[in-house]
Amino acid sequence: MNTAMKKFIQLAIVFFSVTSWVAANDYLPSITLKNIPAEKKFSLVIEGLKETAEIRLADIDGQVLLSQDTEGQKDFAKIFNLSQLPGGEYFLTVRTSLRETVQPVTLTDTEVLVNTEKKREFYSPVIQVKKEYVDVSLFNGRIGTVTVRILGANNEEVFREKLENVLVVEKRYRLDQLPWGTYTMQVATPANTYYKTFDVR
Repeated sequence: MNTAMKKFIQLAIVFFSVTSWVAANDYLPSITLKNIPAEKKFSLVIEGLKETAEIRLADIDGQVLLSQDTEGQKDFAKIFNLSQLPGGEYFLTVRTSLRETVQPVTLTDTEVLVNTEKKREFYSPVIQVKKEYVDVSLFNGRIGTVTVRILGANNEEVFREKLENVLVVEKRYRLDQLPWGTYTMQVATPANTYYKTFDVR
């Protein structure tokens, strides 16, 4: 891709309404974890599911001890019994298409401790491809740098934009001047990198 084409794409960027992120935020379920006092158990409640969530319990080495989906359920509740596991640190992950929530839990000799202040959330971008443009919406979770790239054949970079100190990204990128072909949109956040492949015809 020549420099003029890169410049055109860059100049063709426009901001658009944050309503798409607001709508996406309404799509996120409520997740509550609580320990059960004096027992090696904790409860998980997920309310307002509008899609399947994947639930995983893993040890500190990343080995998955339990994996379950909430397919077809609007609300989900489960009590996790860790009495058969050795004491130590474990991680419960709840993942939907828009957000991954990771909650550390500590198993002691007598109970499970859940410190919600240690919970971390990672948000996936919403990438919507239309005929002449692609919209990127992202809640970054915390202020940080987000890099957006468009890659062509053989991962050739045809466009890059570095967005520094952003919390919310709402951008539209014009595609109508790109040659026909298959491209990849890459969105890199401080926590993860996300990809979406699309065709220009």
